[in-house]
Formats: sequence, structure tokens, C-alpha cells
Amino acid sequence: MGRLIKIWTVLCLVLNPLLFAADGEFVGPKRKQVVEGGILLPRETSYQMQGFGVGIGGGALSPSGKKCKALALWQGTLEYYYARYVSAGVSVRMYGGNIDDDISMIYQRYHSHVRLHYLVTPQWSLYLEPSLGFELTSLETIRGKNGDEDASEESEIVETSEGCENEYTLDGFSSGLALGTGYALSESWSVNGAAGYEHNWSGVGQMTLAFGVGFNLRNNVEYLRNNVLGTWIALETVVHRYFFNETGELGVAVMLAFILNI
Repeated sequence: MGRLIKIWTVLCLVLNPLLFAADGEFVGPKRKQVVEGGILLPRETSYQMQGFGVGIGGGALSPSGKKCKALALWQGTLEYYYARYVSAGVSVRMYGGNIDDDISMIYQRYHSHVRLHYLVTPQWSLYLEPSLGFELTSLETIRGKNGDEDASEESEIVETSEGCENEYTLDGFSSGLALGTGYALSESWSVNGAAGYEHNWSGVGQMTLAFGVGFNLRNNVEYLRNNVLGTWIALETVVHRYFFNETGELGVAVMLAFILNI
């Protein structure tokens, strides 16, 4: 009996620091925690492990068409963390303007995504992102028309807007997959990047490469540090190329974005 008591005492002494903390809570393998303020990620988001994030950005797009003029661009994203390693969200992307001397365009993209996150170190995060999207493009002549063209007239517009056709070939439903990363250089600065491919149900594909750098206001303002998870000002660049259409040139978008995490 005394021998059993001695064995039990030894086991308790060995297992106690492994299984129980000082306050009586279970202690498993210690999980990595993201750096304070989070890590900036592509498309107006940041890695926080919890909470909501909302981001909005605006800038300009240099399209991939040979004769297409620069277009105004804005994009917004809303994301929620269901767990430290899973988030999901929706985003809206719009650009438009006079694509040549005769035709104007408004492009709208509605996008939903799920991200599977992996925190390599407190400063470095990776994610895998499957997505679904819907694109809608409107072309109109720049002659003050009220938009009541019939189908034949709209078809004629598409036929005459040569040189910028890339930017309205991705039309309808699409699905995609992307791999992205973010790295905190310091308490205030972070960089990110992503590569992805989407295939539209119309048969057109689009490859995108994204790069960004951001400054975290949250870690530099006492009020923000006490009340929000992250507050970023970011500069984003996105390069895209279309596949299975005629031209296959590169387009470049540059945006200034603001991201808030609560």
C-alpha cells in the first residue's frame, strides 16, 4: 500500500505542471499568438484570429487592353473570424470610366471567400483561399444616351470596343483558388503578397498577383490600442492577366486602402 502511495505521489508531481496551471485550468500545447495589432493581408484584410474586419480602398486601374484608358477603381471587403484558423467574407469590386473615345464601362464584381489560416510564427501568416464570384459588366456609348439601347445596339457596342475587350470578358459566375501571406516587419509595418487563379464559366481565366505594404495606426495611438484590434493604412498593387481570350496582356491596379478590425 505504501508503495502505491509513493508511485501515485511521483506521478502527481510529474503530471501536475504539465496538465494544470496555477489557477487550475488545463494546460495543453501552447498556441502561437499573432503579434499585437495583427498582420496585414491582401485585399483590405488582416490576420487577427478573431473579430470582424472591414476594409475599403480606391485607386486606378491600367487595363490589359491595348487601347484602353485608365479607369477609376474602388474595392471593399467584410470578413469575420469563425475560429483562429478560419475566416470568411464578401467583397465588392467596381471600376469604370471611358475605355476609349466612344465607349464607357462599369464593371462590378461580387466575391465570397473562405480562408484557412496558418500562423507560422507570431509575425508570419499563411492562408489558402477558395472563392466564388459573380461579375457584371455594362457598356454604354458616350453620347448622353439614356441606356435604352436594344440588344442589337448593345452587340454593336461590344463589337466596336476593340482593344479593351479583356476587361469585360470575365463576365458571369467564376470560381478560384489563391495562396497568400503576410509578414509583420515591426510593430507598425507589415507586407503581404498573394497569387491566385479564377476561371469564369464563360471559359475565360484570370491570374492575379497581389503585393501590399501597410502601416498599423492601432499600435501608435493609445485610444486605438485600447479599443480595436487593428487599424491599417495600406498601399496595394494587383497585377492580372487573362487567359483563353485574344490579347493576354497585363493589367495593373494600384489602391490606397483603410482597414479596421474590431
